[in-house]
Amino acid sequence: MNSPSNRFAGLILAALCFAGCATKKTLTIPMRQPAKVAIPGSIRTLMFDDVKEASGNLPGGYTRDKDDNTALVRATLSAEFCTSTYAVLNDELLDMVRKSGKVPKYLSDGPTVATDFVNQMVGDPGSIGVVEVEVTSGFGDSYTVENRQVTLSTTTYNANGQPMVRVQTVSVPVHRIDVFGSVTAMVRIRSPYPDGKAVFEKTYTVPEFRYASTESAPRDLFFFGRSDSAKQGNGAPTVTEVKAIQFKKLARMFFEDISPSTKEVPGVLDDRGDKMAYNLLAEGALPWAEMRLRKVEKQGTPAQVAANLYNLGVCWEAQGLAGEAVTKYKAALDLESGNSMFRKAYERANSQAK
Repeated sequence: MNSPSNRFAGLILAALCFAGCATKKTLTIPMRQPAKVAIPGSIRTLMFDDVKEASGNLPGGYTRDKDDNTALVRATLSAEFCTSTYAVLNDELLDMVRKSGKVPKYLSDGPTVATDFVNQMVGDPGSIGVVEVEVTSGFGDSYTVENRQVTLSTTTYNANGQPMVRVQTVSVPVHRIDVFGSVTAMVRIRSPYPDGKAVFEKTYTVPEFRYASTESAPRDLFFFGRSDSAKQGNGAPTVTEVKAIQFKKLARMFFEDISPSTKEVPGVLDDRGDKMAYNLLAEGALPWAEMRLRKVEKQGTPAQVAANLYNLGVCWEAQGLAGEAVTKYKAALDLESGNSMFRKAYERANSQAK
């Protein structure tokens, strides 16, 4: 017979169970995402040969930058490409290999990323996509000094201890610097084959950069007494630095479109298994959690074993070892085929391992 006290205790237990289930700890798992724009798989590397500046004005009253920025754009795109692909080639090296038709000795002595890229390029010139960029940019800075009238009050005391207030107006120079930049660029990738077909084309507008300094008091005057570059002494970037910032943003926007990316998803942990391993995982101590799970993965009840196998899979997947994680998720599923959490993890890791 269910007494009121028994029913109350049952409600408390249910509430505790619900709270425990609702607050299961998670581990962050990196997930590879396909590129937003599919570039032909035959294109393995890029050449930034054709970069030019366009004529015309930019929105917002900017005029086209008078300086030649093509070298900076090419260098920024090349550097970001090497960063995103772990490649170590540059345009000069590729040109040298094209002309000589062989891999330089200092690269061919051992297995390197550069050797792989160069060998592939020599064997299949069609693996290189030619990047064309037409950039319109506007950059500038303004440095102003404005004299402000400031009222100063000075209090002194006479021999009798009476206050004497002196009020005077002085002119104080106030300094201000603004640095700004805007970039719009059309980027196109052409097939290296004779047809020169465009396989990618997009126009990018980089968000405007604008730095407005705070007004500088007279004590900061020494920052502004030397040269134009010394005017940046209050922390404002130079125009050259702004160009580098804006062109790097352009490069990242471009490579985010054509390169695979990574996002983070939560990997829910199973709290039925080994408690020490569970806590280590929750704290992000992955190597220690892995050592513990390897030791206890087959110990305990079937439910505990399944949880340990699953948690080991989460531990491996969080370290980017999706292929290894699949095996543990599959083993956990073999024990609990109806467990939706296990199945979701298995399908997720399996898609990454392919």
